[in-house]
Amino acid sequence: LTAFGGPMGLPHGAPQSMLKAPPDLHREDLKVPLGGPSAEERMRNSVSPADREKYRPRSPLELDGEAKRRKEEKLNHESDGEKSDQDLVVDVANETGSPSPRPNGDHQSDRGDRDSIGLNGSDKAGSSSLKGANDRPPSRSGSSSSRSTPSLKTKDLDKPGTPGAKARVPTPNSSTPGGVPKAVVPSPAAGYPPSPYQRPSDPYARPPPDPYGRPPMPFDPHGHVRTNGIALPVSSGKPAYSYHMNGEGAPQPVPFPADALTGPGIPRHARQINTLSHGEVVCAVTISNPTKYVYTGGKGCVKVWDISQPGNKSPVSQLDCLQRDNYIRSVKLLPDGRTLIVGGEASNLSIWDLASPTPRIKAELTSAAPACYALAISPDSKVCFSCCSDGNIAVWDLHNQTLVRQFQGHTDGASCIDISPDGSRLWTGGLDNTVRSWDLREGRQLQQHDFSSQIFSLGYCPTGEWLAVGMENSHVEVLHATKQDKYQLHLHESCVLSLRFAACGKWFVSTGKDNLLNAWRTPYGASIFQSKETSSVLSCDISTDDKYIVTGSGDKKATVYEVIY
Repeated sequence: LTAFGGPMGLPHGAPQSMLKAPPDLHREDLKVPLGGPSAEERMRNSVSPADREKYRPRSPLELDGEAKRRKEEKLNHESDGEKSDQDLVVDVANETGSPSPRPNGDHQSDRGDRDSIGLNGSDKAGSSSLKGANDRPPSRSGSSSSRSTPSLKTKDLDKPGTPGAKARVPTPNSSTPGGVPKAVVPSPAAGYPPSPYQRPSDPYARPPPDPYGRPPMPFDPHGHVRTNGIALPVSSGKPAYSYHMNGEGAPQPVPFPADALTGPGIPRHARQINTLSHGEVVCAVTISNPTKYVYTGGKGCVKVWDISQPGNKSPVSQLDCLQRDNYIRSVKLLPDGRTLIVGGEASNLSIWDLASPTPRIKAELTSAAPACYALAISPDSKVCFSCCSDGNIAVWDLHNQTLVRQFQGHTDGASCIDISPDGSRLWTGGLDNTVRSWDLREGRQLQQHDFSSQIFSLGYCPTGEWLAVGMENSHVEVLHATKQDKYQLHLHESCVLSLRFAACGKWFVSTGKDNLLNAWRTPYGASIFQSKETSSVLSCDISTDDKYIVTGSGDKKATVYEVIY
């Protein structure tokens, strides 16, 4: 591939810029320590075990629960000392719920019915803006950003003296299409992406109500009619779930084409064929090529499952990667299937040799950041990119196992990542409400998309210039990479925690804290099928032949689906 044609897969004409740290990294104030504890870690290690928990970084979902809990305690005149920070448990909300998906407009939940998609009614939708790198240079000094639900953005609630948010004058770029200024949030700190934790007593543990304040509606299996090859709504007044936003006016409901759900490469539905009982919350999953093994990441370890043998209920091996209480956040297989890279709630990435008789660690990569949230591999398998909790994107030479550079720009944790098929461009999303694109040939930021919500997941379409983004506010947005053109999709009811494109590029899946797995048509978001699991769905992957989907969930298991065409 052309993007990494030079030494170690790096670009021709600029190999030294990728193999050497940029000059700024040699400054004392920007030098990247490759070992040793940070100041925050030394502080945490110097306090007593009872106080250490108080300084542990919290995830957005933990902070959300704590903020709401404290608000309720204040209203009830309760003391902050009456509850412990250590009563966090896995979120198993709706564990016994019905598998029937949420009705939304003319979307029909029967996964086998092809006539389930309708033209949408009218509704409001959020916004994002596209900025070039020259319009807003990347800066680590930014202390405020805009979002629609500031509760998940609150930081350091356990630390005394944390300053509140500073007010700023709204500008045209900091408001929604209707001109309503976005909420201002506190200065970013050590934020973490979505966590499988939730307080059992938290009344907000279940998915929030519809973001548009609509009352629940009974399921109507005949909520549409077809006219001239386009699915149209009946006069039921049901809301839309897909909008086109071209930057020239109000969002418009999408009239889906007649072949939205037909043709080669478009699934009819998916059926569950296997359940892998990992035993801990599954935050990361991946499937081997050819489809034989599934890798599930939970607390401290990755388990390997042979799904080619029907009825196999036990893992074939276990890879102990991190300390027992630290979650694996990302697992990536190299295309040869012989190497697995694992990242999580630790400063080191582990590189596993799967070809040896017993899988073993053959190298470790250590950064200054306390956690890695997501990984991407270059198409030639020579470079690894890791999203760090400090907002940096670390670039690793896998042959020499060295850090060759860092992309700086996110002002809060970098939570998700994907790379273009030709290896020339990188896309990253962050808890600073931005998605950024990076030119890997020149080693610089190209674009910045600003949103009104934290970014939890994204994926780049392997066959076209579309980028799908999953957000904390339940939206999925599909953006064109170079034009002011996008679609906004509304079938999730809570945080969109993971997202993955099929290799054919014609469809993609997203999963959420609302227990849902949604399959969408690229790019306009016609709903292909929907499956409701029994707990939050934190991770997903699609096999390279597009025949299988695997998900990881909060009820300590992974689920394997067969895609039916």
